[in-house]
Amino acid sequence: MGIAAWIAFAVALVAMAAGVLGTVLPMLPGIPLIWLTMFLFGLVEGFERVDATFLGMSFAVVVASEVADHLARAWGARRYGAGKGGSWGAVIGALAGLFFLPLGLLIGPFLGALAGELLAGRSLPDSVRAGWGGLVGTLGSMAVKLAVAAGMTAAFVIKVL
Repeated sequence: MGIAAWIAFAVALVAMAAGVLGTVLPMLPGIPLIWLTMFLFGLVEGFERVDATFLGMSFAVVVASEVADHLARAWGARRYGAGKGGSWGAVIGALAGLFFLPLGLLIGPFLGALAGELLAGRSLPDSVRAGWGGLVGTLGSMAVKLAVAAGMTAAFVIKVL
């Protein structure tokens, strides 16, 4: 690898570290940032090491992790007794929470599931339990996304070196 490639690799590692942090700090797009960094590195180095197959498989992981992220909130709410209203509320609350970063991503699923259950006519204790489930799903999703981000970064390093 020439000096320009090493510089690009170092910059990519810094951006990927920001992506890994973005899985727990909601101000950064996390896993999509890691993939974009892989793509840009491939562009800079002519797609010799980071080829279309690697990028395609990595993109599939990005899509799956983002879908799973939203489903985990609903699953958490359902696991703690929420009905459809609470499950949808957890997902909608998470999306609404994007406007109130950083706490909005934690409080949003809780409040969304709580509100969804209350609107469905459930009791306050049952609704709070469903809200708690939305929060549990969110935290579980963050842990999984952190592992996926670290795995994608490691795969990139192995592929490049």
